[in-house]
Amino acid sequence: METFLLALPPGPEEQPGGSPWGGLGGMLPFLLILVVMMMLMPLFSKKERTRQKRLQGLKKYDRVVTSGGMYGTVIAFDEQTATLEVAKGFRVVFKRSSIYDIEKPAEGTPPQETPEKPAGAKG
Repeated sequence: METFLLALPPGPEEQPGGSPWGGLGGMLPFLLILVVMMMLMPLFSKKERTRQKRLQGLKKYDRVVTSGGMYGTVIAFDEQTATLEVAKGFRVVFKRSSIYDIEKPAEGTPPQETPEKPAGAKG
């Protein structure tokens, strides 16, 4: 009479050298590479390089847009901050890196005041 032995998989306490993360342990290096690539992509994008170049040429009285969508005119700036006038007499200090775009280049003179029309005026 022949006997057949059935081999059962080892139980959880008997697994030799198994990864505590199961199958995810083998995928971990690939996931790390993917995350690093996604974080570094904006540094190499052409659009970001052009934005950085334009910000280096920032001048007084430039009309700018911040990353939050606020429009203002550059009144003063240094290496870290820029003071923007967002309304007549209302100035706000921003980090220079939060300036997203220069809307209109400066011409070296303060912006001209436009006279406001009376409420009932036409044209």
